[in-house]
Amino acid sequence: MTSTNILTYGPMLAAILALIIKWNGMKKFIPAGLFACFYANMVCHIAMALNWWTYPNELMEPIVNCILVPVSAMFWIRYAPPRISGLIIWNLLWSNILAVSEFYAERFTNVIKYYNEYDWYYSFALWIISWFVWYAFHLWFNDKDVVV
Repeated sequence: MTSTNILTYGPMLAAILALIIKWNGMKKFIPAGLFACFYANMVCHIAMALNWWTYPNELMEPIVNCILVPVSAMFWIRYAPPRISGLIIWNLLWSNILAVSEFYAERFTNVIKYYNEYDWYYSFALWIISWFVWYAFHLWFNDKDVVV
């Protein structure tokens, strides 16, 4: 099994398995997951139209945008600390993990390719912004406030 196959199917299987194992209590996070899927598809289509990145493997776009991102957003929101200071650290931790994973995927596999001087640090910033957008949607949808 190549590293491209591991990076293509491993996270997808892990996300689905984690969702199955932790299904109890995840129902209230489904709207945020669906919003994250919509958001990820929009950002991805804009980025691909601007020629920032492509997925050489045709399966990667739906796997990332419709499985990995929504499930990750659901877990991120579920286990996010209630206070804003903890939320910032939580965001940086997850953004670092995903940016490092994306860096490895772009540099050493054929999973994703960057163009036009787009690089991992732009993805890092995009992840940071995205987590807060998804969390804000969840708070808005459930009529909640952030604890300062």
